[in-house]
Amino acid sequence: MGKPSLKQILDALKKQVLVGKSYLDLAKGLLKADPVILLSAPTFFGLTTDGSLELAQMAIARLYDKESRAVTVRKMLDQAGREVESFNHGTEDEVRNAIAESKQVLAELEPVLASIRARRNELLAHLDPRTVADPKALAAKANLTIPDLERTFKETEKMLIKLACLYEGTVGGLNFWGGDDYQAALDWIRRAKCESIEKYEQEFGERWTGPRPKDCSRGKFDLL
Repeated sequence: MGKPSLKQILDALKKQVLVGKSYLDLAKGLLKADPVILLSAPTFFGLTTDGSLELAQMAIARLYDKESRAVTVRKMLDQAGREVESFNHGTEDEVRNAIAESKQVLAELEPVLASIRARRNELLAHLDPRTVADPKALAAKANLTIPDLERTFKETEKMLIKLACLYEGTVGGLNFWGGDDYQAALDWIRRAKCESIEKYEQEFGERWTGPRPKDCSRGKFDLL
């Protein structure tokens, strides 16, 4: 089996950042969505939110895996250091400085990476007996917030883009085209819910007393 080139490694790592960051953005968007809309399918939206947060963590876990054969950010930096002469869009000093800065960022991210590693090994990829016996212990030991995940993706993206720019001249952030299309789906649900409420009020001639989505017209009852 052949050894992957530095370009292949950079491309694979950038894809992990792209996918993981997109899962995180989806979870954040759903957490901020109108609760009335989410209640239209609580199981679906609840599992989608939780699953997206777990997949975002797993993407970071893959990027910084400790498994000896895994392709990781650290392995990429080591290979870049051995192949400085292959960077066609930067001087040797620029490349070495970018590698050194990236390793400093990794050191600063280590507390977050340690929490993700523990969560991956004791819950997400494996059910550790200690976690089953005491789920709160893992949460306390491996505390993790959405801002932690945001920071890790942001810093990882910056270092990969910088090195890719020096290596092959590519620039630009990592984003799916239409990555926020879930918002359109939520809006269609909002519209359908509003239409259902309006139909109820017209048919029965009384105000809808249940939850109402934001920006949902109250029709003739606005005047009462």
